[in-house]
Amino acid sequence: MNLTRRFFLQSSGLLAAYMGVSPFEATAHAGLMLPKQATAKGKTLVIIFLRGGADGLNLVLPFGDPNYSTLRPSLAINAPGKGRGNAIDLDGYFGLHPRLAPLKPFFDSRLMVAAHAVGYDKNTRSHFEEQDVWETGVIGNTVGSDGWLNRHLATSQGHGRIRAVAIGDTLPRILRGKVPAYALRGVEDLSPPRADGLDAAKVAAAIEHAYCTPSHSERDTARGLLADTAASTLEAIRDLRKIADQPYKPAKPYPETDLGRRLMQVARLIRADVGLEVAEVDYGGWDTHQAQGRGEGGQFGNLASQLADAIAAFMADLQDQMDDVVVATLTDFGRTAAENGSGGTDHGWANCMFVAGGAVKKASDARIAANVKNGPVITKWPGLAPDQLHEKRDLLHTTDFRDVLAELVRVHLGNTNLEAVLPSHTFKPVGLVA
Repeated sequence: MNLTRRFFLQSSGLLAAYMGVSPFEATAHAGLMLPKQATAKGKTLVIIFLRGGADGLNLVLPFGDPNYSTLRPSLAINAPGKGRGNAIDLDGYFGLHPRLAPLKPFFDSRLMVAAHAVGYDKNTRSHFEEQDVWETGVIGNTVGSDGWLNRHLATSQGHGRIRAVAIGDTLPRILRGKVPAYALRGVEDLSPPRADGLDAAKVAAAIEHAYCTPSHSERDTARGLLADTAASTLEAIRDLRKIADQPYKPAKPYPETDLGRRLMQVARLIRADVGLEVAEVDYGGWDTHQAQGRGEGGQFGNLASQLADAIAAFMADLQDQMDDVVVATLTDFGRTAAENGSGGTDHGWANCMFVAGGAVKKASDARIAANVKNGPVITKWPGLAPDQLHEKRDLLHTTDFRDVLAELVRVHLGNTNLEAVLPSHTFKPVGLVA
């Protein structure tokens, strides 16, 4: 093979796209891996990141709080039974946005709950800073931090070659770090990205030639580690291509939306039993400063509808496999309690999270057995009166988001190395999963 410098650099870049780290970064991290423990086999955590800061007060709305409709004269959703586009009652106090109706059966069967008033006490209301915080799990200076999902991978022993994927054009911060994760670019093709103008077989051969043949003296060095990583990556590529070559027939049809197609690809990998532990999908457009939409309609209603349709299709597709899968939503921050003068909401504070899957039902069943109140909305509700709001404008947080993430990692994925995954935090139980 004529391994030119240009071809070498292009194939190196392609390996970086597959792995989520550059070959040279992987070398720099040699010897820095943290102690690992075995984790629960066959469990998967799917994160849907609602980019832009979703308005949790209209996703799961407190219609029982008299201040809700006062703060939002045009944006408030009608209480259940009070006209067209009314909220879907969950517990007599909280309701779902009407466009989230496809999720109601999962709330009824206790497969889904909402955690409300979730956040932390140093929120800057900056998209860039807050997405970094929620993706790294680190408060303050996140510049040098890797993603908390990657730290989970670094501190645990997996059960397959393809432990972590993001379905999208780039690998998000939440999966970046010392351990390879895979960015599968494109929404229709599960096979990994191909460099422009390069034949895939030649690229694989170039990678193998460049990285997979360390000398005997190099096998215990950084280059040896890189060789192991590259070899594992090539095996994962082959696995992905085999999956891509097989037609996929979902149990239920997915909506023809980007989110629907991306979640179908996650389901495809889960059903292929490749050892997938964590998957991330971005769903943007939630920065609704203006024209958010009156009642159930408009931009926000369309976003909510697409979210509900895609999650409902995903859960219906996996059926009994949802016993081992948890889906959780994250977002930058909440929105202001009051609507603004442009028919929208501005950057706020606390928010709600959706969590769904078999582990949610187990937690709910445990609460029933213990005679504990078993509502579909898990919260210490702070209220929306002026003196109850943070800085008289935002929903106050009463649950730290790191406590929610910690339960997902420790209880669902089975990794008890919480201090390494989410450092500098004293954890409190939330009871979302069991």
